[in-house]
Amino acid sequence: MSISPDSPVKNGQTHTVTIEKVTHGGAGLAHIDGFTVFVSGAIPGQQAEIVITKQTPRFAEAKVLKVIRKAKDEIMPRCQHFHDCGGCTWQNLAYDKQLSYKEDIIRETLEHLTPADEAVRKQLPGRVLKIMPSPQVFHYRNKLEMSFGYASMRTEENNGKKIYFDENPTIGFHQPDQWQTVLPIVECHLYDEQIASLLSDVRRFMVETKLPVHNPKTHKGLLRTLLLRRGVHTNQQMICFTVNAKKKELEPLFQHFMRFGGRPGLASLLVVENTTLNDKPETPPIHTLIGKPYITERLFDLEFDISPFSFFQTNTLGAEKLYQAISVAADLTSRDTVLDAYCGMGTIGQYLARFCQKVVGIESHPSAVEDALKSSGKNRIGNISFYKGRTEQILKDQLKAGGKYAFDVVVVDPPRAGLHPAATEAIIAHNPRKIVYVSCNTATFARDLGEFLKAGYELRTVQPVDMFPHTAHIETVSVLQKK
Repeated sequence: MSISPDSPVKNGQTHTVTIEKVTHGGAGLAHIDGFTVFVSGAIPGQQAEIVITKQTPRFAEAKVLKVIRKAKDEIMPRCQHFHDCGGCTWQNLAYDKQLSYKEDIIRETLEHLTPADEAVRKQLPGRVLKIMPSPQVFHYRNKLEMSFGYASMRTEENNGKKIYFDENPTIGFHQPDQWQTVLPIVECHLYDEQIASLLSDVRRFMVETKLPVHNPKTHKGLLRTLLLRRGVHTNQQMICFTVNAKKKELEPLFQHFMRFGGRPGLASLLVVENTTLNDKPETPPIHTLIGKPYITERLFDLEFDISPFSFFQTNTLGAEKLYQAISVAADLTSRDTVLDAYCGMGTIGQYLARFCQKVVGIESHPSAVEDALKSSGKNRIGNISFYKGRTEQILKDQLKAGGKYAFDVVVVDPPRAGLHPAATEAIIAHNPRKIVYVSCNTATFARDLGEFLKAGYELRTVQPVDMFPHTAHIETVSVLQKK
């Protein structure tokens, strides 16, 4: 679509605007001569100087250059990196206001984005319950991922070739749209406080060993990424270095990494090979230097072994609140057969298994299915089984409607993209009396909700659960009941 020459905004222009409200994704909403502008990093009530970064026929995107007048609800952020890092959206908002905004976003998204008749859409905001706050407002994340790199990088031309000069080796985060360099991070108030202590040790390790850090442009340098995990209920800690080297080159260097030996709580010290251009290869070789290739964490009375690349909820105490909300939503009986689709390592299904006759999990990632099988055996859960494959494919072939199982309740926890259309169709074909939809993206949930409404389901409740304070991420647990 072409952009009208009469549009009041152009890329690169600066404007002064007042932020009206927050929108899905956390951006602030403003208007310039009636034209819609979404402003990242802005909160309602601010007057700000902004620069237009993207222009479309219907709206523009912008970022804040300078806050001219603060919002009434604005507070001083706790972290010195707040304005640069990009990891926190709302640390400058009081927590009760963050929760209020998240509820508003859910209500507006359901009303405006659900493909249904206007009369139906008008009723949806009334189904949203009061949001459940996170048990911890700060230091709630049990996992930290950082990049090694350079704080700055300059280039020079030499005989038509670019030469890259690395400056200030460091560890930190890539800022939005700046993948070549790394912002040095000396504090973060989202991560577990004991992880902060681990990070201090890693910084000292960098200074003492002088091991070269990775340059994504030249693909030289050893240290690529760092992953730190902590079991909140077990206090088991993991340190995992990803390096740009093969085993033969690595073995003489293992002595450097062994400096972390003897650290209290260290249950796993790992070095992962990655010589590819991809930061996250599928199945890289892992070398266990200390302990085991995983740490153990508990949720309720269940134990889970978490390897470096396992998907596990990053807010442990929040996850327990979320699973309780799912249990309340499902309201299972001892006769029910439950489908747990997009089940990951099976944590939700294993928790629900105590309330029903049978749980069947489906997951496409092979390593997650392996984790699910191991943990369900370890937890001695005999009424759960797992199928490996895409939900839509398994429900079409191995678990088709009218086949081996008649699902009374279906629990789905899809990725941000929501349900595959064929998965939605297959779930409807099973005709469960209830669907519990766990969503991390209200917009795609609203889209999928439209299909379930057409199929004779009604939205009973939407329970928001705040898993990620100071960010715009929202988790919801919704109950769809067959009419």
